[in-house]
Amino acid sequence: MFGFEPREIKLRFRFHLLTATPSNAHTIMMSMIVSVSSQNVNNMIVWRTILFVSLCRLFIIVGHTEACQPTFTDEDIETCSVGPIPFGSFSPAPGSTVMDGETVTLTCNPGTRLQGTVNTATCVSGVLSTSPLVCLPCPDDTTWVFDATTNRCFKAFAGIALPAGACNENANCVGVGAPYGLPSVLAYSLNLQALFDAAQIGFNLGIQPAGQIAFNVGIHDPVANFQYQLDDGTPVPFADILAYSRPGQPNDNAGNTLNYMSIFSYPGGIGFDDAFCPFLAGFNLGSICQIQLVK
Repeated sequence: MFGFEPREIKLRFRFHLLTATPSNAHTIMMSMIVSVSSQNVNNMIVWRTILFVSLCRLFIIVGHTEACQPTFTDEDIETCSVGPIPFGSFSPAPGSTVMDGETVTLTCNPGTRLQGTVNTATCVSGVLSTSPLVCLPCPDDTTWVFDATTNRCFKAFAGIALPAGACNENANCVGVGAPYGLPSVLAYSLNLQALFDAAQIGFNLGIQPAGQIAFNVGIHDPVANFQYQLDDGTPVPFADILAYSRPGQPNDNAGNTLNYMSIFSYPGGIGFDDAFCPFLAGFNLGSICQIQLVK
């Protein structure tokens, strides 16, 4: 024979007896918590069931119009909390609570994209599993470069023809963020490698015509020679500029006339080269442009 050791089992029975009369309505709650050994469980269940059914029949006999029914308390219902996600947002919004079985929908921010095709997650047993849901930064990862230090995306764009003597590096960047609902400007960042990665993609794709293979970036020395800064005024260490410059550059003069920084392609690779703007007649340098993401 198989034997079972007696063990303590806590049973919680909750029933609502719902009754209603033409003049009033009242609820009777029977809440019985018992602690019994495993041998008595069946007997206890049968006894509770008989008592419950008998009371229900009694209320029906005396003329009440509604039968008794079991109810659930809040502690029986599992929920999930909606949290934040990088480069996107859920609906309902983060901080909301959804019931078991309900779903949330992910929408990626402008300038980003959904990984895969699934954009919903379901609350199951109190867990909202959003692991397959990811918003990737930048419109793509083949022509755009993501700078994680600034949450910006960089891309090389071809130079456009300007009137003679005109100097506007941002002209090449006007409107390039419009398809994503974002503004766009000349790219700048202390993450120089990200700027160079975007330029290298531009060179590889032949964005600029032969003989004009250079891209402007948002780095200048407008105050004093070799005292470089980003377009937002952030200083750029000269040692960093030298590390990314092509041989012999930068080579500005005492008059500090070459205060526009570009990334040039040369036989040995690519590197910074300071230049003046406008560059030369007939030359329309390209630009590395940026869009700013919201994380």
